[in-house]
Amino acid sequence: MLINEIKSIKEFRGIKKLKESIKLDKFNILIGKNNSGKTAILESLFLFPHPRRVYKLANNRSVLDFISSGRNGIKSLVYKYEGTAELEFDINLDNKFYKWKINIESDGIVNVFKDNKKCVRVEGKFLEFLIDNQKPAVSDNIEKVPIDNLEIVYFPYDTTFIKTLDNFLSNNEQKILKENIHTKVAEAISKVLDERFTEIVLKKDGWYLRREDASYIHVNDMGDGVKKVVRTMLILELLKPKLILWDDFDTAMHPSMIKNLLSYLSKGDWQVVISTHSIDVLYYMLDLEDVDDIQVIALKKDERDILGHRTFTIDDIEDIIDANLDPRYVCQNFDI
Repeated sequence: MLINEIKSIKEFRGIKKLKESIKLDKFNILIGKNNSGKTAILESLFLFPHPRRVYKLANNRSVLDFISSGRNGIKSLVYKYEGTAELEFDINLDNKFYKWKINIESDGIVNVFKDNKKCVRVEGKFLEFLIDNQKPAVSDNIEKVPIDNLEIVYFPYDTTFIKTLDNFLSNNEQKILKENIHTKVAEAISKVLDERFTEIVLKKDGWYLRREDASYIHVNDMGDGVKKVVRTMLILELLKPKLILWDDFDTAMHPSMIKNLLSYLSKGDWQVVISTHSIDVLYYMLDLEDVDDIQVIALKKDERDILGHRTFTIDDIEDIIDANLDPRYVCQNFDI
């Protein structure tokens, strides 16, 4: 597990501060009303380990540019557009634990600290930290932390972004074929559709699903849910990220697809944080096999923009559903 705990969020997006730290499990489902902080939590996690690192799925733009574009620039990530957003996490890197701090100023200045040691450079596949903050950034005072094995994938609530993944997938066609990802994903898709597909194939005009009778159908001619799941599963199999962040996970998906995708995500060697408004996600969470490290985190903001939360286990959710109650409402009944 990569991120053990969100220790603190201050002045980030619409969050003034956290009421208390948020402990994460291997599989985490965020629920809450609109504007309750779900997307802000996902984006705060996505900024780890450094906001200036490159996001492969966004034409190699920085993470900071990716999440601030489409809004009012970097200052939109800072509470009320002025000051400094502060994020703090407890991190597990190769079974070593660190305190990680990220500060983003409204004028675009970014500072990152690992156990209070300042990051002075994002250099290719490494972050360079000072060993001694009081000494200059010369070679014998630099610790290099590799980030190529810290792959984090974020799927925002943006159907346009999902379509842009085709360029990345096309550039990685040979790896998809070599690792049999094209057949694995086709098999997974077949389980939730009324026809069987044998593989996913790249042609001149895009990706196609191949039927058993050797006919083809363009992925873009499938339903929105299929288009979304084909692309995202190909990405996850390609990158095998340490952390998956997915906003409005269930959008455009049939309940059977939600169930199968939840099962797929729960079995991977990665940490997952998803947000949802769907009761189906909570129902099918109960059907996951051999999954003990899963939790539901209910988020709620007060009039001061202080973000509170409550955590629920599978057993808690099952008890609520067995009582013929909607956990999306019941889980909101707490004071901040």
